[in-house]
Amino acid sequence: MSALKWILLTGVLLSYFISPYLPISWGWENNLLEWLQVIILTSGLALTCKWWQEAKSAGDLTSARFLAWATPLWLLMIGRELSWGRVFYPNGFNAVSGPSFLTLAELPYGAFVNPLLAIILVVWLFVVIKYRLDKIPYHLLKECRFPASELAITILAFVVAELGEKKLHLPAMEEFDECLAYLGLILTAYCVKAALRSKAK
Repeated sequence: MSALKWILLTGVLLSYFISPYLPISWGWENNLLEWLQVIILTSGLALTCKWWQEAKSAGDLTSARFLAWATPLWLLMIGRELSWGRVFYPNGFNAVSGPSFLTLAELPYGAFVNPLLAIILVVWLFVVIKYRLDKIPYHLLKECRFPASELAITILAFVVAELGEKKLHLPAMEEFDECLAYLGLILTAYCVKAALRSKAK
């Protein structure tokens, strides 16, 4: 896993030089890289559910609860990458900027999206506070078990993706770095799961 960490870091650092060789269409909405991001996030969700069940079967209820309440975060990220369903409602195409889509307000269910997101976040925060799930990564960090370098590389990937879009105006670079960031999230989640399992033993 340590090798994957350095591969991700190398990819982030070279993304500016890689992006000019990527097809322009990869920077459009609903492009190949965006669907790859959905696949990566769905894989993260599936793995987290698997680890949750493993912890539950092992009788490690603290880890099981922590992993269970990580799943809504994966679902929210998947929903964001799908633009809350907007990608399924194209309404035009431009040869330069690619496809366009209905706005959120124009979707049949658009009025319910933001209230539903607010409810999910409030419930999630309530559970985190009630069961003090925030203390789990804190204790791992205190015990030098938290994957700080993996998380740092993930955050760097998100920052570089934002720079690629807002400052450098390289949408393909943004999408490429977001793929790396989501892979970094899976790697971080795996390391947290491994640390929790080791601690439970």
